[in-house]
Formats: sequence, C-alpha cells, structure tokens
Amino acid sequence: MTKVNRLVMKGFKSFANKTELLFGERFNCILGPNGSGKSNVLDALCFVLGKSSVKGMRAEKSANLIYNGGKKSNPAKEGMVAIYFDNKSAIFGKEFGEELEIMRTVRSNGQSVYRINGKTRTRQQILDLLSRARINPDGYNIILQGDITHLIEMTPLERRGVIEEVAGINIYEDKKMKAIRELTRVEEKLNEAGIILTEREGYIKDLKKERNQALKFKDLGDKVKQNKATSLHRKMEERKIKRDDYEKRIREAQSKTNELKNEIEKIREDISKKKEEIERINKEVEEKGEKEQVALHKEVEKIKVDMALSKQRITNIESENRKLDERKTELGTSYSELTEKMSTLDKNKKELSGIIGNREKDIVMLDKKIIDFRKKNKLEDTQAMENRMADIDKKGDELQEETHKLREKQQEFLRDKDKLELKRK
Repeated sequence: MTKVNRLVMKGFKSFANKTELLFGERFNCILGPNGSGKSNVLDALCFVLGKSSVKGMRAEKSANLIYNGGKKSNPAKEGMVAIYFDNKSAIFGKEFGEELEIMRTVRSNGQSVYRINGKTRTRQQILDLLSRARINPDGYNIILQGDITHLIEMTPLERRGVIEEVAGINIYEDKKMKAIRELTRVEEKLNEAGIILTEREGYIKDLKKERNQALKFKDLGDKVKQNKATSLHRKMEERKIKRDDYEKRIREAQSKTNELKNEIEKIREDISKKKEEIERINKEVEEKGEKEQVALHKEVEKIKVDMALSKQRITNIESENRKLDERKTELGTSYSELTEKMSTLDKNKKELSGIIGNREKDIVMLDKKIIDFRKKNKLEDTQAMENRMADIDKKGDELQEETHKLREKQQEFLRDKDKLELKRK
C-alpha cells in the first residue's frame, strides 16, 4: 500500500504562488467557502496523475489550466503540480527510494511535460508506474462531481462494467482485445503472404517458360554463328581472288604512272624556260615605262585618299544633323511641359492667395466680434463666457494654423515656379 504525503501546486488554476498541501495518516478533508479553490485541488490531483480529458478538469483546453492573473496580477507562464507518494514498502520499486515524486507541467501552447524524480518521462511511463499501486487517473478511485448521480442512473449492464473496472478485470479484457486485434492483423498478413506466394508461383512458371525459350534461342544463335562463319570464309576466299586481281591492275597502273611522270617532268622543264623568257620581256617593258607608271600610281592613290576623306566627312555631318534634330525635338517637348507647369502653378498661386485673404478676413472678423461681445455683455468672469472665449480662441488658432500651412504651400509653389523658370531659361 501507499499514501500521498503532500501535493505542491504553482501557477495551476487559482494557485498563483507555490502552495503545498500536507496529507495526514488517516482521512483528509478540505473545507472552505465557495470559490476558494477546493475543486481545483481535486483537479490538480487528476492533472498530475495524467488524466487525459481536460473537460473532466473543468477547462476548455490545456492552456486554460494555467493561472490567468485575474484582474490585478500577471498571468503565469506555466502551471505545475507535483505529488509525493510514500514508497517505504517499495510498491513502485526500490530504485525510486522512500518517496516518489511525480510532476506534470503544462505550458501556454498546451504541451505537457511529465517528470519522475526530476527526470523527464512520457505519460505512458507515468501510467505504467502508477498501475503498480492500482492508481488510475480515469478510474473510479477518484470520484468527481456528478459521478455518484451518474452511477445511480446507470443501467445494470453499465454498473457491471464499472464494478469490473474497479476490480481490475477490464485490464485483462483490454489485453484480450489487444491480443485479438494482433491475431486479426497476423491473419491478414498471412492472407496477404499467401496471395503474394500464389502470384510468385505463377511468375516462376512464366520464368521457366521464358528460360526454355531462351535456351532454344541460344541453340539457334550458335547455329547461326556457325553458318555465318562458313559464309564469311567463302566470302574471304572470293575477296582474296579479287584482291590479287586488283594488285595486278595496280602494278600495271603504276608502270603507266611512271611513264606519265617522266612526260610531266619534260613539260615542266619547257614551262620553266618559257617563264624565264616572259620575265625577261617584262623587265624590258618595265625599264621603258617605269617613270610614267610611278606618276600614274601616285595620282591614283591621292584621288583615293581624297575620296575616302570626303566620304568620312559626309557621314560625320549627317550624324551631327541627326543629333541636332533629336535635341531640337527634346527641347520642344520640355519647353511645352514647362509652360504647362508654369500655368498650373500660376493658377494655384492665385487660388492660395484668395484662400489666405479670406482666412485673414475671418480672423479679423472674429477678433472684432470677440471685442464687441466682451464690451457689450461685460461677462468676462463667468464660466460660460470663458468656455465660449476658449472655443473662439481655439477656432482662431486653427484658422491661423491653416493660414500658416497655406502660406507655406504658397511658398513651395513659388519655389517650384522659380525652379521651372530657371529650367526653362
């Protein structure tokens, strides 16, 4: 057997600060007025034992279990509950010592972290450890609000299920159902394996047929290779005969080629002699007309240079003309744009001048009205008069501020106008 030594809460529901509850040896009772947090203690106990349903702890989601700060305090970053069990009888195991600490922390994102004696563990490990002492957070050893009424309204069959669950029989039923589910999965896998084996047997038969066909194909291929070898041998013999015939023809052609080469050498010698005679004649001609040819060549070169220079000058002049035309069109467009901007700025200037004049007249009229009103009524000390005067002063200030803005805008337009005039010039 085991018992709860103490329960520590911090940032959980209404327990903002660290709160420690010590439990006695026998019965323990928590008393207090409505809204003091009695039910929150039971919720903390269910929470630290690993209860999965948040609605059973009277919350919409896990983040709502964290202290929200109320109206004056700041909300907590996380909620923590720790429970300490007596382990002197080693019901949980000797490795946990004389006291077992189980802690659960919930964060603002709804994630829960479980710890056993300071070491992080999973929820299933917590439930397995608690099952050694027959503690189940979803069982009937913890009776919440409405459970007794629900038990009374149950049918006999449902009540029998509750008794079996309290007696611990449902654990074996769960194990039995798990085993049945595992058996059905194994049978399904066996059926799938049988289907695959039948498919593989048919596939093996097809492979045997293909193997036999491949062996036949190989035999036929060997025979084809043998027939090809004999046919190639015959073709080689025929090619050898043709080669001998070609070699004989080549020898005859070579002898004819040698004869033709000798004739070509003789012709080349005659050509070289003719060339020497032509060169001699050309030298004589050049010596006689060399001076006239040199003069003509100089004149021709001079004319060619003059023509090239003239063509280059013409192209340069044409390119300059094109650039001037383009610049002229750009200046025309920019001049028209600047003229339009000047006209619009003049219009805006006139409008702003009229608005400023009207605002100044309004300010003068308001000042006169204020002075006349004060002289006429002589009510300067009353509160209503002061309020009205304050409203009039406020309106006057607004009008002055608006006038100031309009003057600044007028100055900006004047500056833009001056810039555009300079740019146009």
